Amino acid sequence: MRRLTFGWIGIGVACCIFHPAARIEAAEQPATYSVGVAQVDITPDYPVRLSGFGFRRTESEGVTLPIWAKALAITAGQDDEPVILLTVDNLGIPASMFDEVAKRLATKVGLKRSRLAITASHTHTGPMLRGVAPTLFGGPIPDEHWVRIDRYTVELTDKLEHVALDAMKDRQPARLSWGIGSVKFAVNRRNKDGPTDRDFPLLAVKSLDGKLRAVYVNYACHCVTLSNNKISGDWAGYAQDLIQKEFPATVAMVSIGCGADQNPISGVTGDKTDVCQAQGAEIAGEVKRLLDGFLAPVRGRISSAVDSITLEFAEPRTGAEWEE
Repeated sequence: MRRLTFGWIGIGVACCIFHPAARIEAAEQPATYSVGVAQVDITPDYPVRLSGFGFRRTESEGVTLPIWAKALAITAGQDDEPVILLTVDNLGIPASMFDEVAKRLATKVGLKRSRLAITASHTHTGPMLRGVAPTLFGGPIPDEHWVRIDRYTVELTDKLEHVALDAMKDRQPARLSWGIGSVKFAVNRRNKDGPTDRDFPLLAVKSLDGKLRAVYVNYACHCVTLSNNKISGDWAGYAQDLIQKEFPATVAMVSIGCGADQNPISGVTGDKTDVCQAQGAEIAGEVKRLLDGFLAPVRGRISSAVDSITLEFAEPRTGAEWEE
């Protein structure tokens, strides 16, 4: 059996998945929230097996682009409890890691488990974690590789805790606003005529004097443009890097939403970083366009939920069936 954990955060008219049923409150002026942001470099300084492609059987051979974990902590008012949203440059986050981070934050700042959401960028050039796609390689992983996989798993867990706490400490008055743009490079990888969602929702965090502090964006597309054996955040990593160069005092956060059957139109390109960077530039360009236009103010209290489901495995085939 496999346990999957799902989190949801709704903030007035905006939420981490921009749920269409989120509550809308009319008002002349945007509400003031208490918002903290933080980021931490999670790039290992040692070789480690990468996850995402089964054909890679050796440990990483350098770094194309540093990878990050970032946090957004939001409180709606004195009587409301904070919520924390984390984005992580990795293939996925195991339920065990979510549980451990939630437990630590509950102990240290009283955060309820349902007020935490962790989303991975699904980059296929990120370090392997214990509990994420362990059978991807179709064969045993050498013990010496597990040593560094487990080391990184522990280090990432610690850094997720720390970046969340840093965001909590950073909270200060801010206003939130949101809008939806469009980015074109995603295509349906299962069926060329199948559905593709190119909507590009954005949540902006600004200080009371109008300075941009953070942007959180969501685009439904796999991070599979790069398939080499170097660490990177793929197009989502380049997007974050370019956004933060355009807005130096800003923390840029990217998640991929429901992009399971969506690939970049380029397909998997190996080590063509120029292609990947161009996709990141398309994301960054749409962010700038949206920020230069009208963004709707966000009002209201914060709702959130977390739940787990268990997927039952089918009956395994017998040896005779496999031979046949």
